[in-house]
Amino acid sequence: MRNHTKDLLTLLISLFVLGGCTNPSGIGLDVDPGDEIEGDLTTLTLEGTTIRDDSTRSASFGQTAFGWFNDPVIGKTVVDLALAIGRPSSVPRIRPDADIDSVILVLPYGMDEYFGDTLNPTFPLQVRQLKEAFVDGNYSTKQWEVEDEVIGSKTIGRFGYKRLTDSVRVTKYIDGKDSVIKDIPQLRIALSNEFFRELLSNTVDSASLSTQEGFNNHVKGLYLSVDDDAMTGIGGLVTFRGVANLTGIELTYRQPNGKEGDDAGIDTVRAFLPTTVSDQSGYGSGASYPRLTSSIRRTYSADVQQQLDNPENTFEKLYLQAPAGLRTRLRIPDISQLQGSNIAVNKAELVVYVDEAVEGNDWDIQAPRLTLYREDIAGQRQPVPDGDSRSNGGSFVGDGRTFWDRYTGDWRRFGGALDTQKRRYVFHLTSYIQDLLLGKINSNEFFIAPVAPSDGTIPYAPVLNTGSRAILQNVAGSDTKMQLNIYYTKISD
Repeated sequence: MRNHTKDLLTLLISLFVLGGCTNPSGIGLDVDPGDEIEGDLTTLTLEGTTIRDDSTRSASFGQTAFGWFNDPVIGKTVVDLALAIGRPSSVPRIRPDADIDSVILVLPYGMDEYFGDTLNPTFPLQVRQLKEAFVDGNYSTKQWEVEDEVIGSKTIGRFGYKRLTDSVRVTKYIDGKDSVIKDIPQLRIALSNEFFRELLSNTVDSASLSTQEGFNNHVKGLYLSVDDDAMTGIGGLVTFRGVANLTGIELTYRQPNGKEGDDAGIDTVRAFLPTTVSDQSGYGSGASYPRLTSSIRRTYSADVQQQLDNPENTFEKLYLQAPAGLRTRLRIPDISQLQGSNIAVNKAELVVYVDEAVEGNDWDIQAPRLTLYREDIAGQRQPVPDGDSRSNGGSFVGDGRTFWDRYTGDWRRFGGALDTQKRRYVFHLTSYIQDLLLGKINSNEFFIAPVAPSDGTIPYAPVLNTGSRAILQNVAGSDTKMQLNIYYTKISD
């Protein structure tokens, strides 16, 4: 009986220990009173304002934004796409008597993301030639010189961006014959046969096409845009990505083989011109990479512009916008009340609420994920210790206290996911607040901005791989005012 009693006692103790464990991923959720962290709780308010985000380069991302979005609250965003025409190993030389069957621009969609009108979207798309040779590495604020002639157009009812459920039927030349197959979601636009007949004519000086530089200077590149004059509704933003042997121009033509007598015949030529440029420095070792570059223009609403013109003021409604558009700067004015108090932070969480007064179907365009970061005394962006995902050569070099899972790329334990039921975002900031109190971090301000849910890191630089936005509220005296909840324990001297 003594042994049985001892075993039962051990089992009960084990159950109590296990029952006391909490899951860090539950930060921000309602907690059972029996599981609450012991210690004092203080709630600090925050001051916020909207500021411009920095521009960045599409080459930094696996996908980049495109579209036309007239946000009813924030304003109008136009994102065009500049594309290189890469030199293939065998450059097509089209004769005047050739019959061109088709010239198709192929752009695979990015991850399952679209922000805008999902009920009645219509996008009149246009393709033109660049007036200037495509150069990689330009920032998203660059406005490209473009020819007036439209060499390809297509009106679509929606972007077929759903990679798991969408597919297209395309004709591929496989095993010596044309076959119709299913392929990943992609935008396909027919381009002008006559334009490419002239561009790649056999009368063009061969020397100018023999090198990547000469070829690039001759063909310049393409420019994809939405016809602004023909747009109706609010539109939307999607992403495209570079995929080897798929992103580019499919060209098929037939021409005499140049022989006489019994050897005379017709050759069918199938060529692929990838949207790539030769990478001479910066991103690799002379290899070729798909290059798509977003070019962004914006016009902001009066409410947004007021904040941009008064960045030192505090506002009750805050605007966050991607790609590389707007971010919110938050300050903790009362953090000094806890500094020098000799306390240990047990848990700190930031809770920010979505504005409920936004017109329209907000959940079609509300950002599913936000990120949070800080700046150092030199104004350089840095991750907070709880959200540090930095690596070098594949090895983690960030703060060991991070909530980011370096093995799975899971960012959710740090926070930033949209809670659609409670209409809020929550971040776990325990180590960041502790460092603020100890003086290891000197600035009491930090930043939040939209990022792509598909990104396995915790970004702290501006992004072009999503078109999402968020509108937050910080109304004094309301239940939805931003708040920083700090659970702490006083330490005896």
